[in-house]
Amino acid sequence: MSAGPERLRWTAPAPLWTADTVGTASPAFLRPLIAELDTDAFLDVFLAMVGGTGGRAPTDLAGLPPDQAPDGTYPLYWPTAHRYYLVAASLVCRRPGIPDHAVQPALGERPFFVIRPAAAAGPDDALLPGERQLPLHATPVAAFAPPGSTAATLGMAADSRSTRTLFYGFVPVSDGDPDVRDPTAHVIRTVLARDPCPPVLGAPSHPFTFAGPLPPPIGLRTGLLPTDSLKGPTP
Repeated sequence: MSAGPERLRWTAPAPLWTADTVGTASPAFLRPLIAELDTDAFLDVFLAMVGGTGGRAPTDLAGLPPDQAPDGTYPLYWPTAHRYYLVAASLVCRRPGIPDHAVQPALGERPFFVIRPAAAAGPDDALLPGERQLPLHATPVAAFAPPGSTAATLGMAADSRSTRTLFYGFVPVSDGDPDVRDPTAHVIRTVLARDPCPPVLGAPSHPFTFAGPLPPPIGLRTGLLPTDSLKGPTP
């Protein structure tokens, strides 16, 4: 008798699996990260953080969520405001040690994410009609965690070979119309398509709105400074 497909789960990106960020017992453990960077080199900065290069460390991801609006949502601004957004998550097997799941395209597996209104109804294991499927890309996580920490126990111990990978994707914010702002709360759902089985959908992200091309005049994030030709947030 076939054992059936592996039971899988999307989680927050592995570098955040620490007691002072989301923790494996926190509800936020299942929520993907929305990362905001305010440099045109945003992808280089992000990958340097995850890969632990250029003076960066995977723990730097904890400083990337956008500032919240008064209603608790994240306002996402256009690239004209030098704001760029990525979603990041890990895909794990639901068994002891929560090992990473290696995506197998030859078996019909394909990772992507969708953006939908936060109030949209629908089964947790199904896509909604007409949803745009946005690509996710895999990148290895550097070993960084101190001995004895949760992250070290789960495959990211410093001075060892990390066993973790995370998935990231670019969140499109602008549709080219300078007058469009959408106050509707949206969320991101990460997805693993695995034909012919039902897709694996992650928990909704923190809700966000499309806030248009101009940032607020007060509180502009200006903490991204050069480091070896890369930029990233300061503590």
